[in-house]
Amino acid sequence: MPPFRADVAVGHDEVVVAVRGELDLQSADVLEHEVAALHSAGHDRIVIDLRRTEFIDSTGLRVLIDLRNAAERAGRHLSLVRGPRGVQRIFELTATGPLFDWRD
Repeated sequence: MPPFRADVAVGHDEVVVAVRGELDLQSADVLEHEVAALHSAGHDRIVIDLRRTEFIDSTGLRVLIDLRNAAERAGRHLSLVRGPRGVQRIFELTATGPLFDWRD
C-alpha cells in the first residue's frame, strides 16, 4: 500500500484535500489536523477527495463524521468525493452515507 498522504489544493472558493493510501487508526489524526488547520486559516468550504483512498477503517470513518459535525456546528461546508467501491462500502455497511454531502 502507498503511504498515507493528504494533498491540499487551495482554490478560489474551496480547498480540496486529496486523501491517498489508507485512512485508518495510524493516519486519521493527520487528516483531522490538516482540516483543522485549514479551518483555522479561514477556509470555510472543504472537499475531501477519496478517489485515491485505498481503505477506510472505523477510525477513519469516525474522523470523517467528526469533521462533518464540526463543520456543520461552525457553519462551514464539508463535502466528500466518492472513493473506489471498496472505500464506499464502509459508508453502505454503516448506513452513514446519507450524513455527507457527496460529489461524484
